[in-house]
Amino acid sequence: MVPGRVRTPHDSESRRAGPVWHHRGMPLPETLLIIVGDELLGGFTTDVNGALAARRLFEAGYPVRRIEMVGDSVDDIATTVRRAVEDPSAARVIVSGGIGPTPDDRTHAAVAKALGRELVEDPAALRHIEAMVARMYAAGWVASPVPTAANRRMARMAAGGRILDNRRGMAPPLVIELEAPRGRWLFVLPGVPREFQAVLEEVLIPGFFSGSRALTVVESRYPGAIEADFAEPMRRLEMEFPDVAVGSYPPQQGRDLVIRLRGEDPERVRAAEQRLGEMRSGPDRPASPGAVQRPR
Repeated sequence: MVPGRVRTPHDSESRRAGPVWHHRGMPLPETLLIIVGDELLGGFTTDVNGALAARRLFEAGYPVRRIEMVGDSVDDIATTVRRAVEDPSAARVIVSGGIGPTPDDRTHAAVAKALGRELVEDPAALRHIEAMVARMYAAGWVASPVPTAANRRMARMAAGGRILDNRRGMAPPLVIELEAPRGRWLFVLPGVPREFQAVLEEVLIPGFFSGSRALTVVESRYPGAIEADFAEPMRRLEMEFPDVAVGSYPPQQGRDLVIRLRGEDPERVRAAEQRLGEMRSGPDRPASPGAVQRPR
């Protein structure tokens, strides 16, 4: 193992222990996402990290089961994090936001409280901050190559974790292994969208969110259809295909009603889609509504 490198679930020693979620017939590993920020709860800023994470992690086979938004309160963040990490069905927990240099950035203190760990200055995190400040000084953006007290504040985090790379910003992301045998992980990421996206797509998904299987998704579009007309076919479909999730989505743009089916077995999903077409077919209803198949 390279010194200072975070062990991921895909290192050889971790593969032998092996998470059990990925086997055929077992539930998919799920992710819980916690978004932090008073500015979000006040409606001053629109959250984009949750939507991005939900889309990317669905594609990776680690679907997001719950997204919670919480303000910049140590107690509120700690309570939410504690509830998430104590949920045994959550393979991954991601906390986004509140790890910057100002007094209202309280996520690291809250995570330490939630886990019952000491809040310490992480040497690797401090080195990352020092290197970033040095580059900023060389570029003429700051007056000194020495990190300020506010800069150093971002290096204080829960003991026992490791930092991850953040090439887009100064705040070091943190990863903490929750249960080594099962491969459960907690991540603390910056809330700035460009930094969150870079860490998620370049570090987290390749290193911690592979090895699962993606769901199959099939969308059928019904131009001008009335959503209520699908209530009974959808009810029957749920009874006949309990392993396939079905949802209806009224038109957002245009006039197409979307019926979306998703499940782990591609054949079952497509069989359910065919059955829905049969139930909707009739003298004035074509059996083929123009399905858009999106196997993941």
